[in-house]
Amino acid sequence: MKRVPFRILKLQKNNMKTFLYLTLFCFSLSLVGKTTLSYRERKKQFDQKINLLFDIRENLSLEEEPGKNPLDAVKQNVEEAYRIGARAEMEKSLTLAEGEIVYVARKLCTKLEDISADLYQKAQVSYYLVETDEKTSGKKMEWDTKEKISRYLGMAKTEKDHAKEFFLSGNYHMSLHTYKRSIIYSLLSIRTQGTETPEGYTNAANSWAEPVWQSVNKQKLGTIQTN
Repeated sequence: MKRVPFRILKLQKNNMKTFLYLTLFCFSLSLVGKTTLSYRERKKQFDQKINLLFDIRENLSLEEEPGKNPLDAVKQNVEEAYRIGARAEMEKSLTLAEGEIVYVARKLCTKLEDISADLYQKAQVSYYLVETDEKTSGKKMEWDTKEKISRYLGMAKTEKDHAKEFFLSGNYHMSLHTYKRSIIYSLLSIRTQGTETPEGYTNAANSWAEPVWQSVNKQKLGTIQTN
């Protein structure tokens, strides 16, 4: 049996060391990349959640809870930490802020449960009055308009029920999103009926429902023009 020259053995050993160092280096870069991505994703989710809270409060004219850290301050603290770029400060600031918005979102879900139920009931009563007026006046509402009103009412109730399920499961962000959709569908039903927006819901109707209404009618007009 031939003996492998010492020089070749040494070369093989050096190659193994180089390969091991490269592997460890790549693994380290991978960990850093994952950590950075994790921070980036958490910041992105935080922005989405706090912006939804701002959106709901502004359009439903809901006051912040007295004695709690204002949401503007919560967001500002996170942004400041990210501008500084210190990892420990970023982690601490984001963790505290996430706890703040979970608390606020949970409280807000309870309010939106009442609001969505109130608006849904108003939309139902309004439709009942429209139907009653139709019978007494002899003016017939188009069938597709009636169908659209009923569909919006059905979707408003479905979303309202789903929002409650999300709340009970602890998914407060999704619960708020779904309550918002329920409110939009109730407003679209009222808009389709041709009746006035209930008091206190004008901002929500203009900001949330009107863009959907315009989009739906634009698509319908485009279909008609195409045909």
